[in-house]
Amino acid sequence: MAFTEVTGTVTRTFYNGKGAEVTETFKKQDGSEGKSRYSLWFKEPHNLNEGDSGKWRGALSVKVDEWTDQEGQTRHSAKVSLNGALHVGDGKQASQAPAAQDEPWAATPPAASTHTPPAGNYDAETPF
Repeated sequence: MAFTEVTGTVTRTFYNGKGAEVTETFKKQDGSEGKSRYSLWFKEPHNLNEGDSGKWRGALSVKVDEWTDQEGQTRHSAKVSLNGALHVGDGKQASQAPAAQDEPWAATPPAASTHTPPAGNYDAETPF
């Protein structure tokens, strides 16, 4: 499961306060502005309002929708969601995100280990 962070502005709320759409703006290579929209799903009501901005972290999921446009052409679009979203900052400074130690593989290994790895091709540095 992949986790990601989104920094943006709340453009709508839904599902009895447990869902929100966040729009993230970015600069494209050609200099124009691009926008990405994400659905955030929370375990409990979030109390967010349209116009609120911040940074959220959650489990990434994508659903592909198929639809027909006005000319009768079949089109596809991806709906990107963050499940179990958590607010991790106001999005203004990267230092407000949780520390890298939140990840189990970022922790400092113990000074001495009595563990003997199994025989074979084993990389002791691999965290999983």
